[in-house]
Amino acid sequence: MDYYAIVHNDFDGTASVAVYARAVKSLPKNVWFTEPTKVHNLLSKLEPRGVYNVMIADLGLNESTFDKIVESCKKLIDQGVKIQWFDHHVWKEEWKSKLSEIGVEVHHDTSTCGAGVVHKVMNPDDEFSSKLASADCSVDIWLHNDPMGEKLRRIVESNKDYGWKKKLIETFYNGILWNEEFQKILEDQVDQELKGYQKLPKYYRVIEINGVKVVVAIRWKGPPDISYAAQYLMTRTGAKVFVSANGKAISFRSSTINVRLFAAKLGGGGHPLAAGASLKIPLIYRILRRIGIISPANKWVCNVVTKVINDVGFKEYQQKDITQH
Repeated sequence: MDYYAIVHNDFDGTASVAVYARAVKSLPKNVWFTEPTKVHNLLSKLEPRGVYNVMIADLGLNESTFDKIVESCKKLIDQGVKIQWFDHHVWKEEWKSKLSEIGVEVHHDTSTCGAGVVHKVMNPDDEFSSKLASADCSVDIWLHNDPMGEKLRRIVESNKDYGWKKKLIETFYNGILWNEEFQKILEDQVDQELKGYQKLPKYYRVIEINGVKVVVAIRWKGPPDISYAAQYLMTRTGAKVFVSANGKAISFRSSTINVRLFAAKLGGGGHPLAAGASLKIPLIYRILRRIGIISPANKWVCNVVTKVINDVGFKEYQQKDITQH
């Protein structure tokens, strides 16, 4: 079957394509890696060029771009294109209804990751896809219940190039979960991370909000990835929440607190244990950050985080949180 793939630019997006490819027994004619905030632009420019099947996975929807997405999907469907959309982020019921009404085949399940949705729908009996989806979900929705997830995430994100992700899709499609090349990359990545941990004290501070410790960090260059840094710093400091800001966006992580509520307060979203939102740090603080003066930006973010958490409160994560639509 000829088809195009449009997915999120991360491990979950890569795994989603591989699982789908195994289900339909063919690799995509082309694959686009994008972000939820940009998918409407991609769809508006997409031309079938003889390919009349499109799979979209691991891409949530935004209120501000939803109408444009509907318009673009309808245009493609009117040209004879079949669109399948697999996602696990929080959707409004009206979004599912409107897309379904124009002919989009919507598969939405918040209890798993993007690859997990594809696996459930397309090939639930494929043992390899089950292993890949398990590893992916472990890190994507912060369950941390499959050690292979920590290893594969490092492999996928060791190289941001399109060609690398395409190679990984082909590798997974062929039923290879781990090989010697991956092992070498993992060893190199871990070495870099260990060196990176030494520079972290300059970038974070610990604050206390209503008796709960929160780590607030300004993003640094290079490894470790914020997810690994989050686990490390929360364990090291006894904090229950980790917050990272890079100047334009803010990310929340926790193992026990529903941080999606904090992201939603700032107009964002995500998963109960891993979420984010747009947050533009004032220009003067960003300039100071570029020349190595981190504290002003950190203090500003701490004030934002304190206000948000005071407004929302700490809500313990419950398993049911991942199944609420």
